[in-house]
Amino acid sequence: MGMNKMFKKVLAVVAAGAMTMGMAMPTFAADAGKTTEAWITKTYNTEVGKAETFSFTATQKTGDGLIGTTANVTMPKISFTADQTGTNSERGQIKFPTYPEAGKYEYTVTETQTADPEVSGEHKKMIMSLAEYTMDVYVTDGATGTEISNIIVNKKKDDKGETPTGTTGKVDISNTDKNGFKFTNTYVQEAGTGTDPTNPDPTYDKDGSLNVTKTINANGGTVDADKDFDFTATFNFPKGTDKNTLGGVKDADGHVIDINENGTCTFTLKANKNMKFTGVPVGTKINVTESATPNYKGSAVSVFNGQSQTKVEASKYNMAFTVKNTLGQNQNKVDVTNTYDYVPTTGIIMNTLPYVLMIALCGAALMAFVAFKRRRLQK
Repeated sequence: MGMNKMFKKVLAVVAAGAMTMGMAMPTFAADAGKTTEAWITKTYNTEVGKAETFSFTATQKTGDGLIGTTANVTMPKISFTADQTGTNSERGQIKFPTYPEAGKYEYTVTETQTADPEVSGEHKKMIMSLAEYTMDVYVTDGATGTEISNIIVNKKKDDKGETPTGTTGKVDISNTDKNGFKFTNTYVQEAGTGTDPTNPDPTYDKDGSLNVTKTINANGGTVDADKDFDFTATFNFPKGTDKNTLGGVKDADGHVIDINENGTCTFTLKANKNMKFTGVPVGTKINVTESATPNYKGSAVSVFNGQSQTKVEASKYNMAFTVKNTLGQNQNKVDVTNTYDYVPTTGIIMNTLPYVLMIALCGAALMAFVAFKRRRLQK
């Protein structure tokens, strides 16, 4: 065989191989992205640590070309321990049956609306997920019977049971951190109720979630007992909660307090009065600020989660100051004392004393200047 003929045969074999690979590649690309298993992610928010187990329901749908033969899937149960505080996530795998026939099976997947153990009571709450997903399972006939060829999950509703734009569509169902087959729950306990919110600590009746008190130190002088001191409280609620989670943040009379979108509210206190807040979740970060008040200097001793804190004090009279901390399960209170700037010998208060001294010095200088001029004229 000549070299030319041999070279042509080699080229023909190479070309045939290339064509075969080219025909196979589209089939390979079509299988990319398919999966035969599905995992669910449970995210759990809790500021106090509470062991809970969550379960799920997969309801099979029929009609519209779907296989009607019953084929139940086994949904996972996902548990968390009491030492898992903050935000934690765990995954569980869905177990599929041996399907009786080839075709498309469809399920609506939701969370069972009761945790184990069940949470109920005035001072605690479990916010269950209202998310909803559609899970399509495609089954084909294989060499040894039916087999799953692909599983596709689409999100229909978010954790609030709503369908806002941009939160629905196909989700990742793999056993990785990219998993989007998610349900998020939040356990909430009211601050100040103690370790057992079904039987609140005795301090709760007096201090609620947070109690701010006002005392005046007259410092030897006479003060106006009806004087109002202005305060601003800022609430930064923990993840998964807001001002309405426990029925609204309320005052001592049970009236809902107006907290704006920035988490702030204002109030005034007279001497020997207090402002008690209830319905505030454990883990809420709180700032209590007393506005600057002429002729008064403020200070505060506080207790958060049952622990006494370092005293906070304004550095001078007529100056605002702020107490910051996080509300805990146990007693939370801020006791504010304002000291009056009283000087009994002259009646001059410290805020105006520098200006009085300046005027006196100017007057003395003027008198000295006049005396000096008179002496010169007499000479």
